[in-house]
Amino acid sequence: MLSARRDIPLAHVMTDSIKIDGRDLPVRESWVMLELENAQNEILTVRRAVKSGNVDRTLIQTWRQPILSERISPAESRDYFVRRKGAAQREAGFHHMLAKFMGWDLPRVSRMDGSEGPLYLECLFPFFYVEQKHGWSGVQARIPTYLGIRDVARRTAEFILSLDEYQAVLQRHRLESAASTIEAEWSETFQRLRAVADSAAIVVSGIAPKPTIDAQSISAQLSVLSHAEWVPLAIELQHLRTRLNQLTQVPVSKVGETAAQLEVELTYLQTSLVATNSALVEATAAREETRARLNSVELRVAALKEDLQRHRDVALLQRLGSTHSALPSDDLFCPTCDQSVPDGFEITDNPMTVEQSIDYIEQELRTFRSMHRDFMELLKVEDTKVRTLRQDADEIRRQVRSIKDSLMSPSATPSVAELTERLRLEEQITGLGKAHKEISDGLQGLLALVEPWHRNREAIAALKARSRTPLDERKIDHLQRSVVQQLRMYHFSSLEPDSVEISTETYRPTHEGFDLGFDISASDMVRVIWAYLLGILETATAFDSNHPRFLMFDEPRQQETKEISFAALLERAARNGTSGAQIIFATSWPEKPLREMLADLPHRLISIPPETKLLGPVQE
Repeated sequence: MLSARRDIPLAHVMTDSIKIDGRDLPVRESWVMLELENAQNEILTVRRAVKSGNVDRTLIQTWRQPILSERISPAESRDYFVRRKGAAQREAGFHHMLAKFMGWDLPRVSRMDGSEGPLYLECLFPFFYVEQKHGWSGVQARIPTYLGIRDVARRTAEFILSLDEYQAVLQRHRLESAASTIEAEWSETFQRLRAVADSAAIVVSGIAPKPTIDAQSISAQLSVLSHAEWVPLAIELQHLRTRLNQLTQVPVSKVGETAAQLEVELTYLQTSLVATNSALVEATAAREETRARLNSVELRVAALKEDLQRHRDVALLQRLGSTHSALPSDDLFCPTCDQSVPDGFEITDNPMTVEQSIDYIEQELRTFRSMHRDFMELLKVEDTKVRTLRQDADEIRRQVRSIKDSLMSPSATPSVAELTERLRLEEQITGLGKAHKEISDGLQGLLALVEPWHRNREAIAALKARSRTPLDERKIDHLQRSVVQQLRMYHFSSLEPDSVEISTETYRPTHEGFDLGFDISASDMVRVIWAYLLGILETATAFDSNHPRFLMFDEPRQQETKEISFAALLERAARNGTSGAQIIFATSWPEKPLREMLADLPHRLISIPPETKLLGPVQE
């Protein structure tokens, strides 16, 4: 516990001037340092500048040493950034590192816009620290809403108390994400099938553009227009094949003097078919090679973008004033060929600066993006070439079949109309058959999505309908008993303490279904905050949880709260301290009555005499 008097605002002292021995001295540089220890007994000392000519306030300097407690000289440090995009997710972000240090695996939660993001540390710390300026105006008055997290207070309480309900919510979010993936795949397949059907003049009915609750299976009907009537595609294909078979069995006319010419033409067409097939094989191979090179370029672009972001993070840290901002890497890679370089090898004696590296990577990225566009255009050209060669080969085959049919008949030659009809039937059968196969394959793909989608929806419905687990019930009951018991100890009088409940929806103190607020006095609101945050800590201590067992109140005796209430708070806090929690009070309450309150309680009192400055000049 800390007792201190503040004659002038702390922010003014740390940024403008401070009075020492009757003299106003200007502040040239000031900072805050904090030493942390986690459950693995690892030490982390952090420092953040308040005023500095060289270091930005958003830079956090860290040491893995007990610099404050053992007063040792700082060794090698590692710098991070805060209050900038990526601070909670990127390797160079301080909050990303701090969450790992504290052993927290922060989950991804839903945002207001439907996207997902991490449960930021800013959402958790209002449960552990109440600051004097705004923190006492309401329960969790400082919990952030600007991050856009849906039900942020509820998600945070569920995480801190490790409620099973929290895991159920996360599971439901995962199921909903999986459902969205299935629905996106369904929609993409549906659009592709519709495009194939439209190109072949086929009407597909019985398929919804997205999966529905009622559709347990797929029973699609494929129809085509024949003689002004819609008939099933299978029946139309059977009719066309029967008609073509009838035409091919009709005797052909004599070829007579045209036989020799037909044989020469047949030989030429067969040679052309071989050459076309050979060109088709080459074009197909070239297209696949282009596609492979395109994939390689895409991988290179992705790697360059990641490398560029890492270098920009380093540059940001250096602009903030860091002198230890090189990002660690387990492996070394050649900047030219991107191959792994064995440890101990030196690439160059004159490495580029971070800014030079950024310029170089940006140039590389522009080059590879240009290559990507070129390969995309080339791939389109080669796709067209393959398609055209395949059509040419099909046409040559049709001509070969026609000549062979003519040469096979010794006595008759089909009329032009018969040949045209035969070719038309062959083309129609080929087109409809291909479309039928593509649509059937697509329908099988949709059919494969039906069962997992329905299982997904059933699982979501079951999660929504499930009751709260017995363990969650015990945690909430424990929290409510703790809060009510404390309110009695603190002489809460605006309402009957037994009428205060913990909402199972928000996990906050409520009365008749409404959050406690304007219907209680200002001093009783302070008592509610005491009881609620200590109740959260006590519940988290009694059960497995994510609570760090730390709580700090800055000037807890707000609104002239009665001395007897404050004494009860100290007693309750001391009881929690003996169970392994660390509770810190910063107060300007006079030392004599404070010592009397603490006389029989386990505590540590750090007393700052009146007119003594907590801050002072560094002795150079």
